[in-house]
Amino acid sequence: MRLFVSEGVPGCLPVLAAAGRARGRAEVLISTVGPEDCVVPFLTRPKVPVLQLDSGNYLFSTNAICRYFFLLSGWEQDDLTNQWLEWEATQLQRS
Repeated sequence: MRLFVSEGVPGCLPVLAAAGRARGRAEVLISTVGPEDCVVPFLTRPKVPVLQLDSGNYLFSTNAICRYFFLLSGWEQDDLTNQWLEWEATQLQRS
């Protein structure tokens, strides 16, 4: 797997934290790219963070990437996890 992040992009911090939980359960190559680099070939606008899976598929929603890493780490998702992810997306990133 390859995780693309960019400095100063708010969605990258929670994704990096979630990737840390999956450490040791999956090999994740972290690549720093510019915020205007087009990583996903079928998107018309640049987007980071992006997780390129071994299958060649892409996840480019911060919450989807976090949930994927949580599943890999064996951390069972619950209502509190989902609440945290939704708060981060609607309140923290908005500011």
